[in-house]
Amino acid sequence: MKKILLFFLILLVSGLVWYLFIKKYDYEFQFESKYGPGVAYYKISDWENFSPGSSKKNIAVINRTPFKNITQRINVGDSGDFEMYWEFEKKNDSVTNISLNVGSSINELKNRLAIINPFQSSMYIDTLKQRILGFKNRLNEVQQTYKVSVKSGITTSPEMNCICHSSTNIPVKSKAREMLSTIGYLENYVLERDIQLTGPPFVKITRWDREKNSIDFDFCFPVNLAQDIKPTPEVDFREMKSFSAIKAIFNGNYRLSHVAWYDLLHQVEEQELNTNALPLEVFHNNPKREIDSENWKAEIYLPITK
Repeated sequence: MKKILLFFLILLVSGLVWYLFIKKYDYEFQFESKYGPGVAYYKISDWENFSPGSSKKNIAVINRTPFKNITQRINVGDSGDFEMYWEFEKKNDSVTNISLNVGSSINELKNRLAIINPFQSSMYIDTLKQRILGFKNRLNEVQQTYKVSVKSGITTSPEMNCICHSSTNIPVKSKAREMLSTIGYLENYVLERDIQLTGPPFVKITRWDREKNSIDFDFCFPVNLAQDIKPTPEVDFREMKSFSAIKAIFNGNYRLSHVAWYDLLHQVEEQELNTNALPLEVFHNNPKREIDSENWKAEIYLPITK
């Protein structure tokens, strides 16, 4: 009996020494996210403000492996820095298991003693729990406003002739705002020349800097170019060739349609395919006429390359 007690005592002391002095992180959170791994990875990468309602950007990504893990550093002023290490594991196409390890750069021993003390509450962990839960709830609220369905198999994108306006160096999250500010060029061109559209409007991404999350893109109206029309400084002509792609259907406000890109990228990685990561978005609803954005539909094509 004494040997058994001694064994468990040594085990307990070893565990305490490991946790208090060796373990890299102080605490681990685990939860499920109602996103595919691609969207979950993007949403957490895009988290910039640790304090709710603050405009100060105090979260920086210091390391990442796409769709697998992210390391972030949070500057909280006099309280020092926190480090958050996120890991993502796909449960199914619409649910991701997320684990989050958190560590502090100051008062490390004090914080860890407070965590394991059953008679003392840890302000450090309580605050973290509130902030993580608040962030998770905000993500879930946004997620309720859209739906992403990734289709199986390889498909072919539509082939179109079109008039386009080009935009450069636009933040991904500002794509829809840029489209609204430039759609007048295309609408006026069509109205002044009495041109009939041959299909729904679309956006073709021509450059995507995933580190800076900025894009160049062509915003286009499909038309018949075999008529007496000429390009202008703001409106150019394009011939959009079809290409092999994987496809997603996005339902919701078009300002969020880019979230589907990340699930498509994850799908490419899972299937060990190659892509140039330059999506095509085809918009089937007119936001000026249809107020209920939950019923808006966009087809998202991600090119598959050799």
